[in-house]
Amino acid sequence: MSAHRLLSKRILVPLVLVLVTVLLVWLFSALKPTPPEKTAEERTWPVRVTTLEAAARAPQLRLLGRVETPYSSTLTAAVTANVAAIPVLEGQAVQAGEIIVELARDEVELLVAQRQADVDELQAQLATEQNQYRADQQIVEREQELVALARRALEREQRLAESNLTSQTRIDQARQALQAAELSLINRRLAVANHDSRMASLQARLERARALLAQARLDLASTRVRAPFDGVVTSIEASPGERVRAGEALASLYATAELEVRAQIPMKRVENIRQALARGETLVATSSLGEQRFELVLDRLSGKVDPGAGGVDGLFHFRQEQPPVTLNRSIDLRLNLAARPDTFTVPVASLYDENTVYRIRDGRLEPVPVTILGDRFEDGSQQLLVQSEVLQGGDQVLVTQLPNALRGLKVEVIEAEPLP
Repeated sequence: MSAHRLLSKRILVPLVLVLVTVLLVWLFSALKPTPPEKTAEERTWPVRVTTLEAAARAPQLRLLGRVETPYSSTLTAAVTANVAAIPVLEGQAVQAGEIIVELARDEVELLVAQRQADVDELQAQLATEQNQYRADQQIVEREQELVALARRALEREQRLAESNLTSQTRIDQARQALQAAELSLINRRLAVANHDSRMASLQARLERARALLAQARLDLASTRVRAPFDGVVTSIEASPGERVRAGEALASLYATAELEVRAQIPMKRVENIRQALARGETLVATSSLGEQRFELVLDRLSGKVDPGAGGVDGLFHFRQEQPPVTLNRSIDLRLNLAARPDTFTVPVASLYDENTVYRIRDGRLEPVPVTILGDRFEDGSQQLLVQSEVLQGGDQVLVTQLPNALRGLKVEVIEAEPLP
């Protein structure tokens, strides 16, 4: 009996402990407080926006130009001479007609004197020929009388010969005297007849001598090498005491009043610009040099396309006062194209998928397709010039670049961009 009780006790105690444990676990679970349920909320993305304003605006091209000039000269020596003086230096501004290089004049002055002597000699020969011509005309009259006298003497001797009152020798002498007088008359008449030819020959020689004299005087004047225009000296190729030959370079300079700016225009814009120029439209570009702002006008397009170039060069001139720029300086240009009505400017960051912007409507994103007309550069920043049949003035457009931008995304405007 005792053994049976002991066995029952051994089974009952663990069973009670298990039941108590189960009971305690149930009580703890039942008495545990229930946490409050949370309702899932939609996330709001903080963004920046810009407010649109419709207006007529011109697309702009940003171009990199280089200052050049069609008037750039290399001055050369016209004569062989020694360099006497160089009154100017490289980089110095000069006025038209100002002496840049002066050559020694001694040798050229001697040549001028020689050419002058040649002219004087020929003028004297012309005067002599005129005097000789007048004398020949008078001599012809006298020789005609001598021929007549010789002819009468011959006739007289022939009559005497018929009466045997003279000899054959006297007849021959009379005939010889007549022939001599006739030959002298012929020569004198030939001299008179050739007067015009001799005068023409002497006149031609005189003209040639005068031309050589004029050339020598030009050479004398060219010993003072002068600036052909107002400009800036870019190089000096000689020094005092150096002997230079005709054709050798002495100095180089460019015209400051004829400066142009050459800039390459993208090929996709060339045809529109060419048509605008053909219609007589004025295309204006702006540039800032230091704190000053200058306007330039597109004159013309280059007649060639350089190999490998992505466009055609445009040539601009300064519209008003020309700034103090140097040759080959680089200049940043903003070329204004034809204005387009009802356009908007938006930051570059507003563009998605090349032709889409997001408008903010009731705190959510709405994609709007746009047509990109070009760029605008305002206040030192690049903007996109767009048109859209959907957008209106006063609309807010997303500026912040969101990686998950899509229709209906909830956003919160934290900062608005100023009106462009």
